Amino acid sequence: MSDRQKMLSDLLRSADKEIKNAKYEDAMRYINKIVEIDVKNVYAKAYKERIISLMEAQGIPRQEAERIATEAKLQGMPKPVVDETPVVKKEEPVPTPVQHTPPKQEPVPQPKIEIPKSPQPDAPPAPQHVKKSSPPVPQKGQQTIKRTAAAQEAYRSLLMEIWKDGSISDEEQSRIDSMRETFAITHEEHSHIEVDVRMSCYMNAIRDEWRKGITNFETIRKRFRISDQEQITLEPKVFQLIQSLQANGSVLVLDDDEAFLAVIKNMLNEAGFYCFTSVSGEDGLRVLDTMTPDIVLCDINFSKPHMSGFAFYERFRSMDRFLTTPFIFLSALDQDVLIRTGKKLGADDYLTKPIDTEMLLATIEGKMRRSRELRRTIE
Repeated sequence: MSDRQKMLSDLLRSADKEIKNAKYEDAMRYINKIVEIDVKNVYAKAYKERIISLMEAQGIPRQEAERIATEAKLQGMPKPVVDETPVVKKEEPVPTPVQHTPPKQEPVPQPKIEIPKSPQPDAPPAPQHVKKSSPPVPQKGQQTIKRTAAAQEAYRSLLMEIWKDGSISDEEQSRIDSMRETFAITHEEHSHIEVDVRMSCYMNAIRDEWRKGITNFETIRKRFRISDQEQITLEPKVFQLIQSLQANGSVLVLDDDEAFLAVIKNMLNEAGFYCFTSVSGEDGLRVLDTMTPDIVLCDINFSKPHMSGFAFYERFRSMDRFLTTPFIFLSALDQDVLIRTGKKLGADDYLTKPIDTEMLLATIEGKMRRSRELRRTIE
């Protein structure tokens, strides 16, 4: 383990300790330090949502909890908990008032660190959290939280990051277990999510190998432990993925007008693009589990209770793999306020309906060309 990895591990261990002591602001100090070292650290993102949710369970409004979490700094905090603490204790001259023999009693710090894991110290606050939490694991002494959509997304994102290479280390498994307990996710729920994540990562691996010129995916299948039944289930999606990779590019179009989707899909297919469609933002997010578009076209207004195009855009951009993917808003409303909102969010372009075919194709080709050049520069 490198010095950098060891530092990150120590910081996460310290954050765990403070969370179990219900010292959430102190825990965020360590998490923010991790972000300073590694801005894309998946554990930091998941732990932040975990801590904010715990603050909410204490009655702190989410907006205030987010502010506290963001502003927490490590200045003035003790150094991260490190396993070699007994070595420091040897420098203390006379620990005899507390213990019989100083050398043999050096492990005293260990019980102190482990105290939060025991039901007794957490007994007073536990009833409050259990009452506000979902009941899957109330028998444990650990604090649990009401599972919000953001908490579930954080847990799923953690698994996606861990499974992307097809293997899980002992330390990663330990982090998963810790997150699962705090989010009150049962073994059955975890298994369901993990199967879904594992198959999504398998599809992403196929995409990456195809782009390298590899067309035999048996090795990848074994690495991601894809069973025969899972392979049968995934075959149509794999075929769909290969089709999109063989085309000029793949386009995801979101609109609740199915007639409009049919017209756009036919137009793009004739131009040599592979097009897949969704009638809502929620459906679009499910499509993104197994498909990686080269560009996205999204309407702004969807019928309630579905998320708006702006909300979908924010969820889309929160995924690291789509940070540079071009995103174009579509709307029948040619209003300055909507255009300004889309541009402030960071969208790449804005087109109004009815869509001009030549303008649409020129925009898609230009944005995709720029995106590929940027990706080559980064790689």
